[in-house]
Amino acid sequence: MAGCKPIDKRGSLESRQAVWDAIRRMQSFTVPSLRDETLLKIDTVRDYVAGLEAAGYVRKTIESEGIGSPAQWELARDAGSEAPRVRRDGSPVIQGQGRENMWNAMRILRDFTARELAVAASMPTCRVKELTAEDYIKHLHRAGYLRKNGSRYLFLPGAYTGPLAPMIQRTKRVWDPNLKEIRWSSHVEASEASHDE
Repeated sequence: MAGCKPIDKRGSLESRQAVWDAIRRMQSFTVPSLRDETLLKIDTVRDYVAGLEAAGYVRKTIESEGIGSPAQWELARDAGSEAPRVRRDGSPVIQGQGRENMWNAMRILRDFTARELAVAASMPTCRVKELTAEDYIKHLHRAGYLRKNGSRYLFLPGAYTGPLAPMIQRTKRVWDPNLKEIRWSSHVEASEASHDE
């Protein structure tokens, strides 16, 4: 889609994580205090807090009394270090869930085939196809997270960079949101291949 920025330029995951980290640290907060803590746009903070409230992660303790007197919230349900993936209405964000499941399953399995990974990453609300697992494995192997041994793959020691799953961008790059860096690009590989000829 023209005009659609790559994920590494958008920072939506990082924004959500920054707000969640601040909420867990502060326990009691206002939208302006979160904005000051995270340096994000106030609308970004407000929308995420609304979603967290609708999903029951935070609750309002003091209503706003107008300008200069913002509403106050407190953390009601701590879901751990990874930011809850919720929309403004509190419904869960499903997009990317299969990738997150595969990333977590790789750490647990350590040694797997595409079929084994697809089965381990599938849940009632999110089924991962074997072809999807094969594609994700292929890209993570190229990016250096996995080692291939026949039809099996080994999750390399030290490959876990954090809770956010590496993403395969439309431009065929592997973006690691934990490191905030591109770990592999098809353009770089093609360029290196042409130099070798």
